[in-house]
Formats: sequence, structure tokens, C-alpha cells
Amino acid sequence: MSHERHTVDSDRRTDSTTTRSATERAAERSQAMPDVGRRAVLQALGLGAAITVGSGVGAADHDEPHPPRIDSHYGYATPDADAVPERLAPDHTVELHVGDPVPREHGLLFHFEPTGLAVDPGDVVQFSVTTPDHTITAYHPAHGYQRRVPTGVPPFSSPVVSVGGAWLYRFEKEGLYDLFCAPHHILGMAMRIVVGELPEDDVPVYEDTFEGSEGPPPLLAPFSKQFLEHELERFSDVNEDCEWVWLTPQEVLDTDALDPAAIQADDGTVSFDEVIEDIDRIPGGHSHG
Repeated sequence: MSHERHTVDSDRRTDSTTTRSATERAAERSQAMPDVGRRAVLQALGLGAAITVGSGVGAADHDEPHPPRIDSHYGYATPDADAVPERLAPDHTVELHVGDPVPREHGLLFHFEPTGLAVDPGDVVQFSVTTPDHTITAYHPAHGYQRRVPTGVPPFSSPVVSVGGAWLYRFEKEGLYDLFCAPHHILGMAMRIVVGELPEDDVPVYEDTFEGSEGPPPLLAPFSKQFLEHELERFSDVNEDCEWVWLTPQEVLDTDALDPAAIQADDGTVSFDEVIEDIDRIPGGHSHG
């Protein structure tokens, strides 16, 4: 054997001995460490996936590498309202319905049930969709509307959620939140949520003020009956003396039933039936799907 080869083999044995010695020393040190330190050592040695430490939980055992969460802009949507992850279990549930029309009196009654809700900061609300197809959208300048949520709250909205699905949102900041369904906003589908304690002196001015702006960009207030009738008439000589037979979001949000104090009273909910009792042109009582 040449001197050169003998030197290489000797070096390899030395490297191997050094590696085994380092491994042994690391394992010995881990015996004296608490569980967290031992886990880090085992992972560094590539052993974490196969060895359990202390409590019996695998060091690299992650069932949910990307656990579900509620986004501050987009919430959490699911096509199956019965399959909401346990970690997102809601504190409150609101259903989205459509009430039957009454010929010559009113059209379909698109609504949230309950229509008024009081929650604590940090509570999760699940919006369950029982009829096609709805969104849950904040009145926000970024959506083209008068701001009707607390300053600093992002322009949150669900996607269009189909029947049987649900959307969840965590209401973090105290204040008054007015929401609407985008596809049925013009038909009066709106609701109000009070987050936290809202004394009368702290009620925001938008609670009973419905004003848009010319912009730019132009911002719309929740539609009124007068506004919608005017729009029907202004583009046609035939549409004169029109009467809007559906609800309007302004009518809904301006009812006494949705006064913040009324929402916070009793059990913290206001039903849709209580809301339409305050709207004279809509007869009380209805069936809904």
C-alpha cells in the first residue's frame, strides 16, 4: 500500500471516529436537557421524525401544517356549514333567508336572522346560507359605500356563498357594524352588529345618518325607497309614479328595532320580525326559506 493511500484511509477513519464521537456527545448532553432542548438536539441529528420525546408527541408530527384561520379581510368560507373546523367554532350564528312575497303588497323579503346582534370583542360569528346566493359585506369606502363600520376596520367581505355553505368572521374592534348582502343589497338585505359595550354617548353619527358623497370616488349610502323610485323613473317616460315594493337597506337599518340600545338589551338579538314591525308598509309576519 502506498504512503498516499495509507494517509487517505487513516484520515477517513479519523473523520468517522470524530463524527461518532460528536454524535455520542450530543446524545449524552441531551439526557441532561429538558424536553424542549432534547427535541432540538434530536431534530439536528435527523432523528426527530422517528422518536417521541417526553410527552409522547412526535417532534415532527404536524397534522395541520397550515391550520385554518379567519382572515381580517376575507374571513373564512366553507361550502359545508356543518364542517367548520373545531378551532373556529363560532360564538354566534346568523342565518341568511328569503321571506315569501305578498302580491300587491311587497316583494321577496331578503334578510339576515337575527337582523340585530350584540357580541363581545373577539367573538366569531358564523353566517349560514340557507338560500342562494349571498355575501356578507361591510359598508366601507373601499367597497364604494359610506363608512358604517368603525374607523380602522378593513373592508371585509365574504365571497358569494352558496346554499349550505357558511362564512365566519371574528369581530375584534368595539363599535357599530352595518353589513349587507351584495347581490340583494338593493332589495333591503342588511343587518347590524354591535361589538362590545356601546353607550349612547359613543354611538357613531352614521347610525342614523345616510349620506353618500360625490367623491372621488363617489360613495353611496344604503339605498332609500325614494332614491330607488327616482332611479326607476329618471331613465324612462313610462316609469312614472313608481313604487318600490321591496325592502330597502335604509329602511331596515333606520328602524327603532335596530337602535344599538335595543340590540344590546335582553339576549342581544333582534329578529327580522321585530324589524319589519317598524316598517309600516310591510305587513307583519312572514314565512321564510
